[in-house]
Amino acid sequence: MISIAIAIFWLVLDQLTKIILPKVMSWYETIEIIPGVLNISLVKNYGAAFGMLAGKSWLLVPIAVVFVVYLIVEREKINSIPLARWGAPLAAAGALGNAIDRAFLGYVVDFIDVPFFSVFNVADIGITIGIFLLLVGLVLNERNHKDGASDV
Repeated sequence: MISIAIAIFWLVLDQLTKIILPKVMSWYETIEIIPGVLNISLVKNYGAAFGMLAGKSWLLVPIAVVFVVYLIVEREKINSIPLARWGAPLAAAGALGNAIDRAFLGYVVDFIDVPFFSVFNVADIGITIGIFLLLVGLVLNERNHKDGASDV
């Protein structure tokens, strides 16, 4: 149940930011928050991470849906692994958030601008942290099972 609450919270947070910011900012406008470190820059991302696969929404949306379906199908196994239990809903919400943008807008709304890195959004944070937690949880769980220990 907590997994569903996490996913819904993260998805709503993602979508609200993507609805509100275009109403209060112009596209490609930048607001400096911490000079040289953090800006709010409203951009349209037609690709995946770092703009890769630009214009391939027809491919990216089904990949996101398959990923979320996989997490749902494997939820019992995932929920038995504490780190994965926290990571799966974040990753799923992030994947769905960006898929919603791609399906309805044809692009993803990005706005968190770290000048020395990239421009991303709340969904991307969920995907990154979620997949990290999933992978670490699965690796530690596998290692513990090989060592005869209990789940991590």
